[in-house]
Amino acid sequence: MSSFLQQYQRQAKLYIDLPSKGVFYNESIIEDNQVTSMPVFGMNAMDEITFKTPDALFTGVATSTVMNSCIPHIKDPWNLVGYDIDYILIAIRIATYGDTMPISTRCPHCSEQNDSEILLTKLLENFAHCNITSSFNISDLKINMAPLTYRQTTDFSMENFQIERKMLQIGNDENISKDDKETLLQGVFVESSDLNLRLAVSYIESIENENDKEEDQANILEFIKNNDAEFYTKLREGITKLTDDWNLPNIDVLCGNDECNKEFKTSLNLDYSNFFGSRSLHSRSLI
Repeated sequence: MSSFLQQYQRQAKLYIDLPSKGVFYNESIIEDNQVTSMPVFGMNAMDEITFKTPDALFTGVATSTVMNSCIPHIKDPWNLVGYDIDYILIAIRIATYGDTMPISTRCPHCSEQNDSEILLTKLLENFAHCNITSSFNISDLKINMAPLTYRQTTDFSMENFQIERKMLQIGNDENISKDDKETLLQGVFVESSDLNLRLAVSYIESIENENDKEEDQANILEFIKNNDAEFYTKLREGITKLTDDWNLPNIDVLCGNDECNKEFKTSLNLDYSNFFGSRSLHSRSLI
């Protein structure tokens, strides 16, 4: 028997079109592959509790669960790509808390702490000019790129955290001799270098020249691993430039110190773990 309370259930607050236009998805990821006019609901009580669960935040489960709850058309949040996730989380925040978001920044000219607000709908407008796929050339090779999925980003973040924690533990262990510490840390540095290499390769969809095209990730990884350092440097530069294009642009902030009153830019890359509770936005970029 239905209850009169059903008429008070949450309703969709806005409708969004995904920046990727569904290029990377199929019906197993987005229901009916509907990537336009997707209804966005505000978070419910369970969603807010989920975002306060440390383990769920660390593993990415919290973000995945809330995306599915607030946008039911999303069947597999783990295979969404980065800039779609940024867009979705901004939309969920608008649907939950409204269009304005307080931010705290520090002026680079006078070190004054500035508290201000941004309009999140203005941030959404930036995604209209997002390049869905991109490429760059190194000599006669064309490097075709694709943004990472949420699963890839989460896995690399967790692996990076484990490596950083291992370095800290070795450095703080007074029971290990200096020589042994150097040996152990050298091994961890190798792990870190390997992670950075695999991360860079994960952005590569394919490499081609005029006649051939390679799409196998294992072959691409082996090729880059055994190439010279100059090639890898150019590869990282190209990846950095493209990932910067896929991130939110910097915004202009006017310093509130009357003696300074200078304008400066601040980064608004999203850190999913604090986006729904913190005053500041921090970078989630690994490159």
